[in-house]
Amino acid sequence: MDYKVKVRYLRIGRRKVARLLPFVKGEYVNHAISNLATMPQMSSVVLRKAIKSGIANAIFQSRNINPDTLWVKTAYVDKAPTLKRIRAASRGSADPILKRLSHITIILSDDKKPEKKKLKAKSAKTEEAPKAAEV
Repeated sequence: MDYKVKVRYLRIGRRKVARLLPFVKGEYVNHAISNLATMPQMSSVVLRKAIKSGIANAIFQSRNINPDTLWVKTAYVDKAPTLKRIRAASRGSADPILKRLSHITIILSDDKKPEKKKLKAKSAKTEEAPKAAEV
């Protein structure tokens, strides 16, 4: 079963959060939380709280779930409305200040986690490069 977590109107820009999502996607929640705990970015704190909230939601919805079996199925960040402010500039003009917001969505699953595909090794019989013609 899937459990959805949404953090809306987060006061961090979308690109700052999106940098950390590859460290979370496809990982078990305990491993994802420990990955985020070692990162210095402020968005790692928010992602960690969101994952912990998702674990709590999953336990609340189905009491017999083991939190160790949960893994992050998908995680993405969307653009939210931007707060627009003005700063005074030279010669009586105004410069815009854009305070960006974001929405984070994380989906946790307790279904069996698919294994990662392994790359095939090159076979021993590789084609030899054509020999250069002698002059």
